[in-house]
Amino acid sequence: MPCALIAGYTIDCRDAVGGIDAVFFIEHANITAFGESSGTITAMTKASGKRFWRFEVPSKSTATASSNPVGSTENGTLFFEQNVTLPVNQRDATTRNIVTALAKNKVIAITKDKDGIFRMYFKAYGGFLEGGTGQTGTVAGDANGYTLPFAGQEKEDFFVVSASVAAALETPGT
Repeated sequence: MPCALIAGYTIDCRDAVGGIDAVFFIEHANITAFGESSGTITAMTKASGKRFWRFEVPSKSTATASSNPVGSTENGTLFFEQNVTLPVNQRDATTRNIVTALAKNKVIAITKDKDGIFRMYFKAYGGFLEGGTGQTGTVAGDANGYTLPFAGQEKEDFFVVSASVAAALETPGT
């Protein structure tokens, strides 16, 4: 049975802007329930005392997020390869410990994009830090910090996060 198309696409006014303002992380196991409708997260329950942690992104950064469909006609399969990469421009003991904790966890990531939309990645299966760099620059103007690439494979594309859910990301669960 064929899958039904549900809508078309028209080119509207050019009001989109690229870039990421912040990335929010939580351990995957600390989200106990989701409500969703038509690709939007409308409710989310966090474990008691748990919250998303905000990582600000420099305004001229190289932070990126993607969700790319990968299909196999031969096998009849489709999944989405998701990636979130962000710079952290510091290499002190506190930042080292935060990066180590991120590296040891399976996470859910939510980006706050420069267009004002919050997008969730790694919802079903979680994402993992996959390598990255932590280094000093060569000359005075170079970055002295980390580049953190997270990756995961999901059965669905990213989800938009509703404004009410986004407003409570940093509020601990009850």
